[in-house]
Amino acid sequence: MKRVEGGAQSRSGGRAQARRHRRINKNRVGEIAMNTLQSGYRRVLVGVAVLGLFGCAASPDTDKADGGYYVTNPDGEVYKDAAGNCWHDPNVEKNEMRAECGDQVAQTDGDDDGDGVPNSRDRCPGTPMGTEVDARGCPIEKQAPIVLKGVTFEFDSARLTSQAEGRLDNVAEALQSSASMSVRVSGHTDSIGSDSYNKQLSQDRADSVKRYLVDQGIESTRLTTMGYGESRPVASNDTAAGRAQNRRVELDVMNP
Repeated sequence: MKRVEGGAQSRSGGRAQARRHRRINKNRVGEIAMNTLQSGYRRVLVGVAVLGLFGCAASPDTDKADGGYYVTNPDGEVYKDAAGNCWHDPNVEKNEMRAECGDQVAQTDGDDDGDGVPNSRDRCPGTPMGTEVDARGCPIEKQAPIVLKGVTFEFDSARLTSQAEGRLDNVAEALQSSASMSVRVSGHTDSIGSDSYNKQLSQDRADSVKRYLVDQGIESTRLTTMGYGESRPVASNDTAAGRAQNRRVELDVMNP
């Protein structure tokens, strides 16, 4: 009887121990689940914080005046992450389509002014044909040529006068203060003489100006020359005064 009782007690103790193990396992599962949830919550918080940081960083440079879905810079170009995904504003309902962001752009989105920018993104519609435009479809402003008044030449000559050299000294000083600027020197003539002769004479005049500027310390790689002969007059060739104005050089400033 004692053995039976002892066996019963042993079985009873085993069942109690099994129940304790089950409780421990349940507690561990619950603890693991809670840790997982907390970890996931922390990841969500970190993700929100990162998005907030990126949003704050981008906002000063973004162009949201039109309430666009995609986040763009002032030139209308979409910001992208390292994976090439386009940034968008989660607070704005999708109201635009961009092929570069994987959208199926409707074929009806034409380009009426032919500047290469679709109508839906063209902020300067009606741009004249051949005008160079930026990503917004707006003309790119270019600096007008600098006409070197006073840098004229004697008839049938490419030699610089003392007055012309004085003018070029000022030009050299300006170029030295702006090292990134490059310049195209254009030579011109009046209409007296053959086209081929005037073409060469105008080239000689442009080269003469370049040599002088190089002598003043300007790198030759920043200067290019072109002779246009008599093809671009600024005054009438019917008078001596007009012809004198046409015997000239111009400097065309090139953007770096």
